[in-house]
Amino acid sequence: MLLDISRALRAPGEEIPFQHCDEIPPQEIFGETVTFDDVLLTGFYSVADESLHIRGQLTATAHAHCAWCLRPVDYPIEVPFDETFARLTKYNRQEENPDEEERLMYEGSKVELSHLAMTLAVLELPIRFECGDDCEGQAEFPSGDEAPSTRDCQKDMPDQHPFSALQQLLTKDQEV
Repeated sequence: MLLDISRALRAPGEEIPFQHCDEIPPQEIFGETVTFDDVLLTGFYSVADESLHIRGQLTATAHAHCAWCLRPVDYPIEVPFDETFARLTKYNRQEENPDEEERLMYEGSKVELSHLAMTLAVLELPIRFECGDDCEGQAEFPSGDEAPSTRDCQKDMPDQHPFSALQQLLTKDQEV
């Protein structure tokens, strides 16, 4: 969805408040589909020279499943942002620079915020979703204990890990 910045173009340097609803498509993250709703960007924007400055806060709700018990989890997202968009002109359009793909650009009197919203939301997600302290999946591990790690499994089967050949060479050298 596009944010109309024509007011700031008519009044350079003046900060204009905004509230912008957007949509983030479902994202595949570590094999799980995470969906988002109630995506809202609020804050201020201003134009100076050829740059659009937008600052504010993104709020949204991410929906996924608990890593322990697989129950649905709603994860609230609140993340501040402060970004500068460069104006796309016929001069900088002709320049072929690999870094330009990473730069935020706008053209005309409207700016696309969907990519910014998606980036902010995905970077704010936890590594794994958990439903809480009362999770049935965590009940298998008393408090203070953690789930068995890959390292614990490797202690039981030392020849089954990816570096078992190196471990055997090290052991042979020490015996000689």
